[in-house]
Amino acid sequence: MNHRSLSVCLRRYIDALKVVLNNAPVGSANQQIKDNALQLTLKVLLAIKSTQIEEAVGNLCLDDVDILMKYIYRGFEFPTEGSSGHLLLWHEKAFNVGGSGSIVRVLSDRMRV
Repeated sequence: MNHRSLSVCLRRYIDALKVVLNNAPVGSANQQIKDNALQLTLKVLLAIKSTQIEEAVGNLCLDDVDILMKYIYRGFEFPTEGSSGHLLLWHEKAFNVGGSGSIVRVLSDRMRV
């Protein structure tokens, strides 16, 4: 692939990431809906290459970074092959944007994803 097609591909992943974060079932009591949203979000996160994570996180607003952190922590609860290392990279980049305030907001919020 050339550089232009990589940018288009990354743009689509970033758009997909924004969609799943903006539609996170935070207020839902239905665990199946939350589990399905987690699986979809993890597919998007794991599809973005480690070298592209910083750019992806940089395209998010602070509220989206907080939701992303919720999904990262939830993803740590259900690791799959290779997911933990990739999620640690996401955590690092999200922390760089949201800071410790993002972690505090996520851990103190009763609304879970």
